[in-house]
Amino acid sequence: MKILRIGLIGFGTIGQGVYRGINQNTALIRERTGIDLAITMVCDNRPEILKEIKGAVTTDSWKNIVEASDIDVVVELIGGIDPAKDIIVNSLKNGKSVVSANKKLLAEKSDDIFATALSSPGSLKFEAAVGGGIPCLLALSTGMVANNIRSIMGILNGTTNYILTQMEDKGLPFSEILKDAQKKGFAEADPTFDIEGYDAGHKISLLAMLAYNRKIDFKNIPIEGISKITDIDITFARDMGYVIRLLGIARLVGGAMDISVHPTMIPLRHPLASVRNEFNAVMFDGDMTDPITLHGKGAGSAPTASAVISDIIQIAQGSGASYIPHALNGDTRYLDPSERCSKYYLRIHSKDAPGILSKIAGVLGSHNISIASVIQKETDEEYVPLIIMTHDVDEASVVLAAREIGDFDFIAKEVMILRVED
Repeated sequence: MKILRIGLIGFGTIGQGVYRGINQNTALIRERTGIDLAITMVCDNRPEILKEIKGAVTTDSWKNIVEASDIDVVVELIGGIDPAKDIIVNSLKNGKSVVSANKKLLAEKSDDIFATALSSPGSLKFEAAVGGGIPCLLALSTGMVANNIRSIMGILNGTTNYILTQMEDKGLPFSEILKDAQKKGFAEADPTFDIEGYDAGHKISLLAMLAYNRKIDFKNIPIEGISKITDIDITFARDMGYVIRLLGIARLVGGAMDISVHPTMIPLRHPLASVRNEFNAVMFDGDMTDPITLHGKGAGSAPTASAVISDIIQIAQGSGASYIPHALNGDTRYLDPSERCSKYYLRIHSKDAPGILSKIAGVLGSHNISIASVIQKETDEEYVPLIIMTHDVDEASVVLAAREIGDFDFIAKEVMILRVED
């Protein structure tokens, strides 16, 4: 019977989930794989936590695990940049394999880590950093490895998806739904990382790296969150046959990387439109498979722990290749907004007076933006929402036109722009 000895660094929510999952399912894992997983050492800097751990050596120094000769796999679950980067790099240099859920570190500081992983006899796996319980990286690196990936489109954050779908169901504004999400544990006390799109940005960065064999500079990813979405947008989208979802999107266009995170209108028939509440989903469109959609819980102790344990078992079974392309292209060109074309939704709060629509239409026309439809509902308010849907147009032109329209004295608020993916 093969025994794999594991050093677990970080005993928070995910770490406890991994510890519990391995210890509770030891017999099941052994029956399915012929392998015994043994957590032999646990590191945490909280003495009161370490006192509760039975059956493993405990330490408050990560170096004791990284330097231990009897540890096969290091599981890094402390998050952040430091000392997590040193833990991963030094473990790989010492020939150990590493499993991590640290999306921020891997997306923002990957150069040294990936270079070390590719030269190490150990491997680096990080399924839990992207899809939680959804096996996104496994699908790309094994099941779709022979495909040219035409596009990736995903709902990659459960907090934002919960907020948007609850706004649909209850007709309440963003701020009220956010408070509800925080009470129920679906949003952090400080939700900025989630609601402003950074979490999804880290995830689409890692997915694009693996799908397109390119280094992705996180700073080059346009990221927009959902905090500006109003119940007005939700209602108008539904009336037009759409829903709004925060999407991470990546595709190659003429050899350039088109990668972004932004709230997007998608039609009700779209596979991602039915993904609701805290659930996540990712669509991979391969040239051999056509679109494949993976759907499940993308966060939480148990789903994330499941992904960590899966990576550990793959290493134990000899499927130890890192989730990093063997030939990683560092010369990545990013698509300019003038090259990115789509339909767009514009919400313009303007005075309800004669001649205003013609002035707005004139600005759009001056930027070669063709109007597909205009909606304005009757109201007694001085300023009313004017909704304009465009035909396909480049993003740069839409942004310039929106700024110009926003400068009119009859406009009350910043013009809202949403991309439409039909």
